[in-house]
Amino acid sequence: MNAFQKSMEGIRASEELKENTLRYLEAQRKRSHGRRYVLQYALAAACLFVLLAAGGYSVYIRPVSYISIDINPSIEMGINRFGRVVSATAYNADGEEILEQVSLKNISYVQAIDRLLEDGNEFLAEDSLLVFTVISDQADTILAELSADESLKTYEMLTYTSDRTCMEEAHAHEMSFGKYRAYLELVEYDESVTVEDCHGMTMRELQNRIESCGNHGESGSGEKHRERHQERHHGSGN
Repeated sequence: MNAFQKSMEGIRASEELKENTLRYLEAQRKRSHGRRYVLQYALAAACLFVLLAAGGYSVYIRPVSYISIDINPSIEMGINRFGRVVSATAYNADGEEILEQVSLKNISYVQAIDRLLEDGNEFLAEDSLLVFTVISDQADTILAELSADESLKTYEMLTYTSDRTCMEEAHAHEMSFGKYRAYLELVEYDESVTVEDCHGMTMRELQNRIESCGNHGESGSGEKHRERHQERHHGSGN
């Protein structure tokens, strides 16, 4: 005898009424159990969805490639596996001023660069040199897209590749890895140049200094360095 039946013992009613009541209560108990099961299933499904969503979000916000954009403003963008900008960091005052005015996140890196040039054109002088440095397993694809960007064809532009070691060293010196790569190239010609010197130079000034040192270099190692530099070089520029 279950609890429902015991609760009916003291009730004076017809046997038919008792049976109907017991059947109704039993049905309600089963139905209630079913709802609990459905609720538990829904909660489990919701938890799984949250975990999957959290995992997807962590994939989305994780940069797998980096682009350093150096003119005088120096800005680094972190790019996720979907080609979207998930971080933007300035490495000088001009870069900070641009990022205060321009939102770059959650758009493609090509769109972000176009937006930088459009909204930050006050920082572009007539002789400005745009230097893009890429760290990525898909560097060739990124460089090809930059070369195909119509809005960039009106500017003098140089593009390079680098690596994470260079980026770590650059950040230790509070410099973008694009500008730090240029410093490393210059210091091979002129060991007297310091990181602090390069902090105060525009990319045009740095490139002019590199070309000047390279053109007047007389050592064999300098000539070999120029050959390596040309192999790494992509895009156009004097």
